[in-house]
Amino acid sequence: SVLMTYDHVEITFSDIEPMPEAFKGTKKGSVFLTPYRVIFVSKGKDAMQSFVMPFYLLKDCEIKQPVFGANYIKGTVKAEAGGM
Repeated sequence: SVLMTYDHVEITFSDIEPMPEAFKGTKKGSVFLTPYRVIFVSKGKDAMQSFVMPFYLLKDCEIKQPVFGANYIKGTVKAEAGGM
């Protein structure tokens, strides 16, 4: 079941070596929050159609509230063994 949906979301990946082409740049789309994971779905024709982040793989999450800018969440997602 989907608990919440957010549109007009941007996601950016960093600290990936080597950076695959599909992860480069800022991606725009929607986020769906479920009881077990966060699902990002890209808007338009992007090399990365979707990205799934199970809660048990999220680490070091911080909520940032800059004075001059949009609020955002920053954290680390570990790759799942055997995941694609």
